[in-house]
Amino acid sequence: MGMLALTGLWSASLTTGTAWCAGLPKKGDTLPLFELQTPESEKAREYLGISQPGFRLGDIPARLVLVEIIGVYCPQCYQQAPLFNTLFNRIEKGKLKGQVKMLAIAVGGNNNEIKYLYEQVQYSFPVTPDPKFEIHKLLGEPRTPFTLLVDPQGKVLYTHLGIIENVDALLKLINELVR
Repeated sequence: MGMLALTGLWSASLTTGTAWCAGLPKKGDTLPLFELQTPESEKAREYLGISQPGFRLGDIPARLVLVEIIGVYCPQCYQQAPLFNTLFNRIEKGKLKGQVKMLAIAVGGNNNEIKYLYEQVQYSFPVTPDPKFEIHKLLGEPRTPFTLLVDPQGKVLYTHLGIIENVDALLKLINELVR
């Protein structure tokens, strides 16, 4: 399906107010197109390989994108952050560097709250805001944290609701999906 057709599908789902799928995204689904706010940090923009004011997941030059849906006041997200920082560091120091990118979407969060997240939790990977819960609604309004692995076309390869405590198993899965 071409970009224009996908854009039309996405626009239609927004204008009709219908969900793109029943419930949360699951393995095998294709995410609707949505635009994310470009992170304020130059380091984050460089890591993601983007420079335009808004971007889509497909704009990120990677074979796989790990998307973590977080809440800025979510205690479980704070618990998961160090685990995902470890995952990020292992990806960046290994063979997956450049092939896998990580991005958190802070539902209901604004840029000031994201700065606070960076200070308090010290996220190692980019966090972008979803201040009006638009992306959160498109994804079926999952509780947080909600993790997705998607390919450049937006195909969902993996989802997990809640804290992922076994980073080794997730890294093994990511390696298998990139092969």
